[in-house]
Amino acid sequence: MGRWLAAAGAALALFTGIHASAQTAEDVHAAERARFGFGQLRRGADGDPNSPRAANSDESRIVPFALPPLFASSTPPSREEWAERRTELVRLVEDNWVGRIPEIVAQFRVVWNKQPAETAQRGASAEQWIGQVIAPDGHMGPTIDAIVTFPRDAEGAPALIDYTYIWPGGRTPNFGGPPPPDGVALALRRGFAHVAYRPQMLQADTGAQMQQGVIGLARWPRGQYDWGALRAWAWGASRLREELARDPRINGERISLQGHSRFGKGVLVAAAFDHAFADANVSSSGAGGAKLMRRDFGERWENMASSGAFHWYTPNVMAYARGDQTTANLPIDAHTLIALRAPRPLLVTSGVAEKGDAWVDPTGMWQAVRAAQPAWAIFGVTVPTDRMPEPGTDTDTPYRLGWYQHTEGHVPWPGYAEFYEHEARFAGPRTGLLPFKDPVKAHRPRRGLAQGDLPAGLRSVQAAL
Repeated sequence: MGRWLAAAGAALALFTGIHASAQTAEDVHAAERARFGFGQLRRGADGDPNSPRAANSDESRIVPFALPPLFASSTPPSREEWAERRTELVRLVEDNWVGRIPEIVAQFRVVWNKQPAETAQRGASAEQWIGQVIAPDGHMGPTIDAIVTFPRDAEGAPALIDYTYIWPGGRTPNFGGPPPPDGVALALRRGFAHVAYRPQMLQADTGAQMQQGVIGLARWPRGQYDWGALRAWAWGASRLREELARDPRINGERISLQGHSRFGKGVLVAAAFDHAFADANVSSSGAGGAKLMRRDFGERWENMASSGAFHWYTPNVMAYARGDQTTANLPIDAHTLIALRAPRPLLVTSGVAEKGDAWVDPTGMWQAVRAAQPAWAIFGVTVPTDRMPEPGTDTDTPYRLGWYQHTEGHVPWPGYAEFYEHEARFAGPRTGLLPFKDPVKAHRPRRGLAQGDLPAGLRSVQAAL
C-alpha cells in the first residue's frame, strides 16, 4: 500500500502539473472575477489570532441572525409539497454554493479497469479500481480512482467510500493529536469493504488545474453557475457507488460515505444530491460544508470565495464577497444544503474548538443540523429537541439526522465508532447493534448544556424552529 501511495502521488503530481506553468490559481480566479463582473473581493478571515483580520473565536461577539426558511410557508409542507420545495432549494444551492453539473456530463462514459493491489490487512484482498472518464467525442479525461479492500470471503458486504488524501510523494496528511487508528482495519473488523477513494485524481484540489479535471472536460471556461470540485468529487463518488453495487461482494443498498475537513464538505454534497448512499459521516466540514455561514465564527464566506478555495464551488460564490453583498443576502445557508439529504441518514461530527477545531465552528455546525431537522420531521422521523450535547456524549447520535462532537481537535477518527453505530442503526440489520469494543470510542456521562449556557446567536436559531 505504501508503494502504491507513492506511485499515486507521483501520478497526481504529473497529472496536475500539466500546464501548471501556464496559469496559477490566482490567474484563474482573476479571470473568473473579470468575466462575471465580480471585481475586487473582500479578504477572508485569518487563522492567526494576532492578525488584524483574525477570525472571531469569541461567542460573545456573535450577532443574532435569521436564517432563510426551509419551507415556502410557515406551515410545514406535506411530503409531496416538500418534493416541490426541495427542487427549488436544489437550484438555489447549486447557483449559490456548489454549482450545476453541465448537461454534457450525463453523456460521459466511465470504463473501469480493476487490478489486484497490495494490502497489509491479514485475510483481506484488495483491488485498484480505475474508472477512465470518456467524453461523447471520445476525448479521454481524468480517472475515478480507488483502492477497494474486501473482507475475507466477502459476499454482500456493506462498503464505506472513504474520501482519501493524496499529497505529493504519496504522503497522508497529519492533522495532529494522537496517532489515528488504521481506518481500513476498523472497516474490515466491522465487516465492511473499505474503499479509499482519491477525488484529487478526478479533479485536482486547486484552481490552477481546474481545466485538466472533469470540470474542464465538461466545459471550459466555467459558466457562472457551473460546478466546482466538491460537486465534481461527488459525481465521481456516485459513479463509484454504482460500480460497487454491481459487484456481488458488495451490498448495493449499504454503500456509505466518510470524509474529513474539505472532504467532509465533499461528502455532505455527495450525500445531499445522491440519496442512494446509505449513510454519510461529515467530519469537521466547517465553512462551505455544515457550518452556518451567517454566523461569524472561524472561517468566513470570503475565505471560500478566495483564490485558495473558489475552485470548490460555483464561481457565483464570489457574488457575496464584494461590495455590500454579504452572507446576509444569501438565499440559503448550510441548513439548506443539509436538508437536501432528508429523510436519509446523515451524521455530522466535529472536534472541540479548544483543541484546534475552532476554525470549522462546531457550534455553527450543530446549529445548522438543528435548523435542518424540520425537513426530517416531515417524514415522521424523530428529531432531537434538547440542547447542544457536551463533547464526548452521544445524546444526538441515535437520530437519523445525527450529531456527535468528540473531545479531540481537527481529526476524524474519534467519531468513527459513532458513525458505524449510526449506519448499523439506520442502514444495517439489527444484529449490527451488538456491542462492539472500539479503541477510538470513550463516552462521558450524558449531560446537555443548560439553556442559559447557549450563546445568543444559537438561542435565536432555536427560538425560530
